[in-house]
Amino acid sequence: MIPLIPLAPIVITWWLPWERWIPWGKLPKVVLGPYLLYASFAAWHFQVGWFVELVTLLAGTVLSAVAIFAQAEK
Repeated sequence: MIPLIPLAPIVITWWLPWERWIPWGKLPKVVLGPYLLYASFAAWHFQVGWFVELVTLLAGTVLSAVAIFAQAEK
């Protein structure tokens, strides 16, 4: 589970009202999309559960597609 450690602070504190340090609108999708794809592979490798694997895979795929289309528009 070591590859998922950088994601832990965001997952743990995203719902807290005083944690406004997470810039949801400004997260770099070019980096976050492939990282979530990597996290889904790590979840699959460590047999975390099909739901976690599927959610991270879908989120990574969507963010990667958004980043690709955003780069194509520029």
